[in-house]
Amino acid sequence: MRLSLLGIGLLIIFIGFALVMLGSITSTTPTPSTSTTSSAVGGFILIGPFPIFFGYGNTSLFFPMIIFGIIFAIIAIIFYIFTYYMFKKSQEGKI
Repeated sequence: MRLSLLGIGLLIIFIGFALVMLGSITSTTPTPSTSTTSSAVGGFILIGPFPIFFGYGNTSLFFPMIIFGIIFAIIAIIFYIFTYYMFKKSQEGKI
């Protein structure tokens, strides 16, 4: 069976959703009402090559989140440079 790039992309997205659902189902454990819980929230948005971080709660994940954002920003910049180079090359008729 030969899959096109579109089919492969849709398959990867579907697998990702399935893994997120499976992870959320298996990680829910009932907690007694007498225990104290703390919550933390955080996120990362990549707009172009610029990472934006937000969060509230425990700061222990701050450093890994910064590293994660820097790595993805570098990957985005490399991707933009590569696509610009390929576009220029195709305009010159070399591809």
